[in-house]
Amino acid sequence: MKVFRGLDVIVAEYKATDQVPTEARAFTGWDQFALWFAAASLPAAWLYGGYMTGAYGLPGAFALIFLVSTITFIPWALIGYIAADKGASSVSLLRPAFGLRGSKLPSLFYLFFGYGWAAVNVFIAAISMSFVFNLTLGWPDAFHTPAGFPINYYLIPSILLICFLQGFFATAGHRAIRYLNWVSTVALVALGAYASYIVLKDFDFAQLWAWRPARPLSFTFTAGALGTGFTYTLTFPLLLDLLIAYNWTWEFIGDFSRFARSKKAGTWGPFAGASLAQYWFFSVGALMTVAFLVTAPPGAVNFAAISDPSYKATLLGFGVGAYLIILFATISTNAGNIYASALGITNIATRWKASMRRLLLLSAVIVVPLALLPLFETNFVFTYIFFLDFLGAIVVPLWTLTLVDYFLVKARRYSDDLFAQQGGHYWYRGGWNWPAVVTLLSGTALYWIIAFGFPTLRETISAALPTIAFVVVVYYFWGRSAWVKHLRVLREARLVEASG
Repeated sequence: MKVFRGLDVIVAEYKATDQVPTEARAFTGWDQFALWFAAASLPAAWLYGGYMTGAYGLPGAFALIFLVSTITFIPWALIGYIAADKGASSVSLLRPAFGLRGSKLPSLFYLFFGYGWAAVNVFIAAISMSFVFNLTLGWPDAFHTPAGFPINYYLIPSILLICFLQGFFATAGHRAIRYLNWVSTVALVALGAYASYIVLKDFDFAQLWAWRPARPLSFTFTAGALGTGFTYTLTFPLLLDLLIAYNWTWEFIGDFSRFARSKKAGTWGPFAGASLAQYWFFSVGALMTVAFLVTAPPGAVNFAAISDPSYKATLLGFGVGAYLIILFATISTNAGNIYASALGITNIATRWKASMRRLLLLSAVIVVPLALLPLFETNFVFTYIFFLDFLGAIVVPLWTLTLVDYFLVKARRYSDDLFAQQGGHYWYRGGWNWPAVVTLLSGTALYWIIAFGFPTLRETISAALPTIAFVVVVYYFWGRSAWVKHLRVLREARLVEASG
C-alpha cells in the first residue's frame, strides 16, 4: 500500500513550487509502474484505439500502437527523469526554461491539459451513464437525440452526476480514489479481456486483419469552434499527431516521478506501465471497432457510436455492470487530471495561500461547464479529434522545448533556484526568459498554421514533426546563446559584490 500512502502525502503537503525532500521520495520502479498502468487504463484509450483503424485498418493501428506510441513515450518519460532528479513537479520544471514568472504562461496551457481531459472523460462516462438510464428509466442513450431538440438534454443529468462524484472523490477521498482506481482497472482489464475473447472467438482474425476502409475516414465539423465545413481525414500523419498529443498530455508524470527513489524508477516505471496499458487498451478498441465495421451493412455505419466503448459493450450484449465499470474507471482517472490542474494554479498564483483541498474543489467546479460543451457538437468524434489536435499544438512545442533546455542548453544542470520565488539563476529579465516564451508561442502558431491552414500538407507530413524540428533548432541556438550571456552577467554581478 506504499503507493496509496505516497499519494496521500502528495496531496496533503506539496505544492507545485515545493521541492520533495529525499526522505519523502519513496516510490520504487514497481510503484511507478503500477501507478501508471492504472492511470493509463481508461475507456478513452478504447475510443482512440478505434479511431486508429480509420486510415489503414488493423495494420495501421498496430503500427501506431506498438511502434509509434512506444517511441513517443520516450520523450515523455524523460520528463519523469528530470522530475526525479530534482524532486520537482511538472510545472516547476518549466521554470528554468521560461523563468520564474515566464513559467506562468505555460502553466496556463497546463490547465488546458488537466481541465480538457477531465471534461472529455466526463463526457465519455456520461455516455456510459446514458445507457444505464436507458435500461432503468427508458431515457434515450447518447446516440439518439430526442426529435425536435438540437442537443440530447438527457445527458445533462449524467454529466452533472459524474462531475459531482469525481469532485467528491478528488476533494474528500484521496485514498478512496486510489482504491477505486485499482478496482476499476482490474474490472476494466477483465472486461477488455472478455470482449477480446468474444471478438476473436466469433471472428476470423485474418478477416479482421484484411479489412481496410475504402478510403481514409473523414469527419466534417457541422458546428463548434471551427465552424461548418472543416474536415479531418484520418491519414497516418494525422493519427501520428493525435497520438503524440494523447501521450504527451499525461502532464502529471512529473508530479508523481518527483516521489521516485531514483531517476531510473521515475523514468522507466512510468514508461513501462503506461506503454503496457496502452498496448492493451488501444488494441482492444481497435479490434472491437473493426469487428463491428466488418459486419455492419454498407452505408449504415455510425463510426462515432461504433468506436465508443459503451456502445461496443451494448453490441456485445453486456449489461449495466459493463457501463458502471467504464463509468468508474473514467471518474477515478479524472482525479489525476483535477490534481494536475490544481498544481498548475499553485504555480500561477504563487502568493495565494489557499489549501490544496480548496484548489481541488475549484478545479472540480471548473470542469462542469467544460464537460457540457460537447453536447453542442453533433458528433463526439469531431470534438474529440479537435480537442487532441488543439492540445497537440501546445504540448508538442512545450515539452520539446523543456527537454532541449535541460539536456542541451543547460547540460542536465538545474539548480535549486527553480523553487525560488524570485532572483537566482532563473530570474533572467524580470523573471522572463524571452527566447523560450517566443519559441513556444511560435511553435504553437506553426502547428496551428499547418494543421488548420494547410490541412492537405498536414495529412501528408503531420504538424507535430515540423514543429518539433523548428523548436529544437530555434531554441537550441537562441536559448543556448542567451543562457551563456545570462551566466556571464551573473558571474560579473558576483564579482562586483565580492569586490564591494
